Amino acid sequence: MTKHDVNRFLENITALPPPIPILRDVADLIAEKNRRSGPIKKRIERFYMRLCRLQEELGRMDLKKARLGAALGVTGYKTLEDFAFSTIDFSRYRKITEKEFDKLFPEGLTDFEESFLKKSFGLGREELQSVIEESYQKAEGEYRLLRENSLILSVMRALETSLEAVPIFTAAEVTEELQTLPSSIREKLPTQLYPLLVSSLDNALVTHSDGRTTKLSLSPKGDLAGTFQPGGKPWTLVLIPAELL
Repeated sequence: MTKHDVNRFLENITALPPPIPILRDVADLIAEKNRRSGPIKKRIERFYMRLCRLQEELGRMDLKKARLGAALGVTGYKTLEDFAFSTIDFSRYRKITEKEFDKLFPEGLTDFEESFLKKSFGLGREELQSVIEESYQKAEGEYRLLRENSLILSVMRALETSLEAVPIFTAAEVTEELQTLPSSIREKLPTQLYPLLVSSLDNALVTHSDGRTTKLSLSPKGDLAGTFQPGGKPWTLVLIPAELL
């Protein structure tokens, strides 16, 4: 099945009424259309926002000073990582604009494996969602932190900057959506649909809210990667590892 065949297949089934947001997103990306923003596009946008934040911090850090200070033993920091952590402005999490909060934080927890969250914070996704909801109050177009503590600051920091992310979509999620289709259509589905969907995204472009684009591409080893341009600096992330195919 060629990329054109996959696109035609998706155009046919995404015209049906059942909620199939992942398949609709794939269809849009293959057809280079921007008709809606579903779970894949939103997740890639959140990845981009995190990279932009990291790029900002890298731009502010005086790495030359950090290396020199570490060499002379006068900064008080044993490693470059210690220095980087010391430069974090945690006060930014006391007030967050409604637009940024709604974009990054409510769904941001779904970008991480449950095991990663429990290892990092000792709590699961639902528990951390409750922590965030109980810690912030919406007022006058922004979310304000009610109770500042190390847990909520660490959680918000990870949601804004961590790159320990899940694949942009999985075979299980595709299978779940396909179950909403009539059996007469499911019977005609190509075998190994998930690898076909992933490979069809080679050279697809995602346009972000600031107008910059991210190009998706298949690596020689079979990973689906995204080349982002935060601050005009190229960053490449694996979005779906080859082993999942």
